[in-house]
Amino acid sequence: MKDLKNTEIKKWRRYAILVTVLGIILFSLPWITNTYKIALVFPLYAMFVYVYYKYLSLKKEAQAASAAAEDNPDRQKISSGRNNRKPAQKGRAAIKKSQ
Repeated sequence: MKDLKNTEIKKWRRYAILVTVLGIILFSLPWITNTYKIALVFPLYAMFVYVYYKYLSLKKEAQAASAAAEDNPDRQKISSGRNNRKPAQKGRAAIKKSQ
């Protein structure tokens, strides 16, 4: 699960770098006219916002999951199927009713 998250984060990091480089190239090339540059600003900005939002949300989610795993190791035992809790105990009222 952790490797899957890391590969997903790496994929979105590459997309973020690609969008950034694309924006730099778009605005640094002199043979693209200013009207085309202005028209291409909106889709480039939309890509930039989406990619960085996705990258940062995945990164924050992975950090929260790793922090939860470090804070509560018993949580991993329960999720892995090893439940070490005691069986439910009957209250006094339930014991009196059964007698």
